[in-house]
Amino acid sequence: MVWEWPLRLWHWLFALCIVGSLATGLSGDIALMDWHLRLGHCACALLLFRLIWGFVGGRYSRWKYYLPRPGRIIAHFRGDVERGAHTAPGVALLGLLLLAVALQAFSGLFTTDDIFIEGPLVRVADDATVATMTALHHRAFYLVLAAIAIHLTAHAIYALGGSRTPLAMFTGRKALAATLAATESRGVWGIVTGLVAAALVVGGLELLT
Repeated sequence: MVWEWPLRLWHWLFALCIVGSLATGLSGDIALMDWHLRLGHCACALLLFRLIWGFVGGRYSRWKYYLPRPGRIIAHFRGDVERGAHTAPGVALLGLLLLAVALQAFSGLFTTDDIFIEGPLVRVADDATVATMTALHHRAFYLVLAAIAIHLTAHAIYALGGSRTPLAMFTGRKALAATLAATESRGVWGIVTGLVAAALVVGGLELLT
């Protein structure tokens, strides 16, 4: 067992949240904007959960395993690495995806179309900040799409090569080097962390608005 169930649940909720946010945001349908805003709040809570989980989660969910090193990326493509929970390119891609989604979600809190839609923090920001954040929100999703495309392409290559890696986020299991131990369940911590992340986002937005 490499990926504990709270991390696996987070992964799929995060994926659904991103897909829903992109679909509602790019549809051009004003009627879907309320859902777009709700999904943006969910994205903030899920990002906060993952940030905290990197300190209290299972063994391989912790940030000490997510240090991108160019030398290890090169070694990975040369095939000169032991079989571990993470690959060096995967670590770099996760960092890119999380940063891109964080930029997209955070900028959305300050984004407005000056007619129908505005993020919850537009009223507490000056015009220059709102203009900058709106411009970022209308462009940062390209980074999100690029990271998703690379992620899915990598897993397609794994699957075509007969690897079971694409199943790891369903089963939680992955083949590791014999020197590596399995992860812990951390179920109670997952529930507590989820509640804390949701409360901080909801409470923080209520306080600021």
